[in-house]
Amino acid sequence: MTEQQCKNKSTKLKKFYTILGTLLILLIPVLFLYGIVSDRESYRYQAERKVETSWASAQTLSAPTLALHPKNPKVAVKNFTLKDYDADIKIATEIRKKGIFKVPVYTADVKIEGSFENNFGPLKDEKVELSFNVSDSKGFIAQPQFKLLDKEFNTSNDTTYKKTITTAATEIPFEITYKLRGSKEIYVKPQGLMNKIEIEGNWKNPSFEGDFLPSEREISNDSFEGEWEIPYIAVSSLVNSRLGVSLLMPVDNYRMATRALKYSFLFLALTFLSYFIFEITSKDNKRIHQLQYLMMGAAMLIFYLLLVSMSEFMPFSVSYLISGLMTIGLIGSYTYFIITRRQNINFALLISLIMSILYGFFYTLLVIQDFSLIIGSFVLFLIISLVMYTTRNVEWYND
Repeated sequence: MTEQQCKNKSTKLKKFYTILGTLLILLIPVLFLYGIVSDRESYRYQAERKVETSWASAQTLSAPTLALHPKNPKVAVKNFTLKDYDADIKIATEIRKKGIFKVPVYTADVKIEGSFENNFGPLKDEKVELSFNVSDSKGFIAQPQFKLLDKEFNTSNDTTYKKTITTAATEIPFEITYKLRGSKEIYVKPQGLMNKIEIEGNWKNPSFEGDFLPSEREISNDSFEGEWEIPYIAVSSLVNSRLGVSLLMPVDNYRMATRALKYSFLFLALTFLSYFIFEITSKDNKRIHQLQYLMMGAAMLIFYLLLVSMSEFMPFSVSYLISGLMTIGLIGSYTYFIITRRQNINFALLISLIMSILYGFFYTLLVIQDFSLIIGSFVLFLIISLVMYTTRNVEWYND
């Protein structure tokens, strides 16, 4: 190998290692960007907590209980078995703002009815206590109303209704109604021998959560409805089982931004690879300084800062498009006016096209998470194939 060939080989290797070193340096601001996204997400969490403090937090509705208080105070209190448990919940949702952050809240009209098994025989002037519980009692808007043994509604100042009853029936029917506020989520604990639960509301992005999915559900552009029918045998082996609905925001911009950041190194590497191929295949021996690589990398990382900041005020897709166009315009202009010094507009247009394709590709990976791995694998295979084809005539040992 001649001295000139060794020199040419050394030049290409040095350039490769320089680009690799620049990429590693750019990982430092990537970590700072992760911190910024995490901080903004923390601010949103604090805003949600403030809304919940003044409104009410996510609600979990426990099944009612009926207790028999014997006349003899030395005899232990006995509980009736909840047989049929039907819960009908209608929620009216709205958006509350705290600063720039939006929090979905709701007001729920709850109607619970069913029956208890009377295994204690005929009851005469026995004291019973019908009660229920919710996770955040601050959310009550009005006093709960109770109905027992088909008697008229009675207003109580608590979630407990005490009454003296006389009956020989084997089943004791009941009914409870109340209005309740909550935020983001609402759950029900299915604790009867047979549970029938229906939740409906005016929210277009519900997520059915908990230990059971609804047996029937319907979601439209502005409302949803879910129905559950669950026998006791299905919940007998579970501890604190529950089911319900979470009111999702259309797009979690911080989660999407975090996922986008995970692709930042790959995006930088593919873009720098394009410039590296341009250098080693350029007929006029054009060279790009490592500081120019660093500045272009910094410009591409500012994309993520623009993305996070704008997505707080507009849809994520729109902020992604605007941030991408700004970055492509900056890098394309820098390539034409500085890198090629207005001598090669075709390469500047090619870089802009490559970056446009990459931004489109990574956005696709963000929105179709289930298929991101297989799509990403095939696209990366295609990219490396194009690189191998483009550099097929490069003499790595001499020019």
